[in-house]
Amino acid sequence: MKNDSNYQIYATDIVRNVPSENLKYLIKLFMDKASINMGSDYNEKSLSGSIEIITQYFSYIPICYVASGFIRGSLGDYGPGRLVPRTIKGWMVETSTEYNRDQAKKLQQDKLNDVSIAMDLHNWPVGSAIQKKIDWYRKGLLKIEDWDKVPLKELAERIKNKLESYPEVFGIKSSKT
Repeated sequence: MKNDSNYQIYATDIVRNVPSENLKYLIKLFMDKASINMGSDYNEKSLSGSIEIITQYFSYIPICYVASGFIRGSLGDYGPGRLVPRTIKGWMVETSTEYNRDQAKKLQQDKLNDVSIAMDLHNWPVGSAIQKKIDWYRKGLLKIEDWDKVPLKELAERIKNKLESYPEVFGIKSSKT
């Protein structure tokens, strides 16, 4: 498979974005490999049924995951079975779960990266900004309902640039003034 040019072209595309002729070719390629791994044959009806199941239920999965499902399933990683559409659906359910888990992990990682971009702790003294807001609150200069009116990043920027900072700079009338 790795040397197949069609597979190389579509490996990262999701099933629904692969032209139907190419998808049929790829699934036949995967079934051929599974057939070798399992020591069994399949017929045109099984191929057609498998293509239908994959396009109907698993159209959001990248082709490389579909290929992985066929390989792992045919090697017994997803339990025993015959090379028929029902078994292939089971393999794709397992593969789909794996894909969804990978996507969730990637999304979580992206969220963590976004936070570090939004609050670059090396360039912005966010801790000092939080402490200043707490001090203002304790001194009665900042009411709790006005807490979110003081943007943390903007306050951190003012602290970094050694600019004078007090609630009035952010349009908040202090309760002490």
